[in-house]
Amino acid sequence: MSGDQALFQPLPWQQAQWTQIDQARRRQQLTHAWLLAGPEGVGKRSFARALAASLLCGQPDAEGRACGVCRGCRMLASGGHPDAHLLGLDGHLGLAASEELQAEDGLSFWTPKKDSARRDIAVDAVRSLLEKLTVSAHLGGARVIVIHPASEMSEATANSLLKTIEEPPANTYLLFLAEFPQALKQTIRSRCQLLRFAPPPPVAALDWLRARHPAADAALLAEAGGAPLKAARWLEQDEPARRQRWHRLLGEVGGRRLDPLQAAAEFGRDKREVGALCRYWQEQLLAQLRGGHWSQRHEQFLALLLEGLRRLEDTNAQPQLLLESLLLRWRMLAGTSASA
Repeated sequence: MSGDQALFQPLPWQQAQWTQIDQARRRQQLTHAWLLAGPEGVGKRSFARALAASLLCGQPDAEGRACGVCRGCRMLASGGHPDAHLLGLDGHLGLAASEELQAEDGLSFWTPKKDSARRDIAVDAVRSLLEKLTVSAHLGGARVIVIHPASEMSEATANSLLKTIEEPPANTYLLFLAEFPQALKQTIRSRCQLLRFAPPPPVAALDWLRARHPAADAALLAEAGGAPLKAARWLEQDEPARRQRWHRLLGEVGGRRLDPLQAAAEFGRDKREVGALCRYWQEQLLAQLRGGHWSQRHEQFLALLLEGLRRLEDTNAQPQLLLESLLLRWRMLAGTSASA
């Protein structure tokens, strides 16, 4: 199977979820609203893409998989299918059979102003979608709307979608993608059929990962929480080397082999890099918690770390000064833990 054809298929470990969908469709009982929930990197987007392609395909196979070559599939591949919609942080766009669910030259119905950085799905994007749903499907078949990341809907956005979920136009399907079901409002969640996704068995995950990245190993997969797509993205972005640098930084500061001010001067210039480091730091602290290596001081430091992340994202906090403060506290915490 070519790379392009694979974009129209569910992943190998998603057979149970696919069978559930296919059987409901055969009984003509396919729910119009689905919540695809699971950790980052287990394939929720891949499944949503395959399901959307299946619903829009003119000649699916015996198991409901899209053919990848008909008119509907070709339009979806380019992001130009008029009945395939994506609601996301970038606005209301044409859904595409691509890794990111959108195509550079695909349809664009509404987008936020370029100078306004958005961290939620705007209500204006939903209004744009609802306007499109007032007319019949352009190709006379199904319409599919993917909402991703659904956890980033504002309250106004969620409320604007409620009536559509309760009384959807005929042959219209909404797919909400989120890491945690609880991230969605109860009014949305209760109206969706929940489809859970978990990390695949380690052997299957590692086989899939090594087919794309032969150098991948079980340790990397484990660090990515068993999520093969997350591990693959790390390898493509040289994330393992980046994480090794962060690991060395925290170890050397905690071991008093590196001055916190010097470390902050080296690592604290870029706001996004500091944010990524803090998220890695948080991940390592939570791993300590799960391993039983925890104290009240760890809990206090984690609260400081989370507050630092909030300030980075919501204010004009200086990343270097913030990192200096955190590293100084970290050196004290690590030193206290070592002497305990």
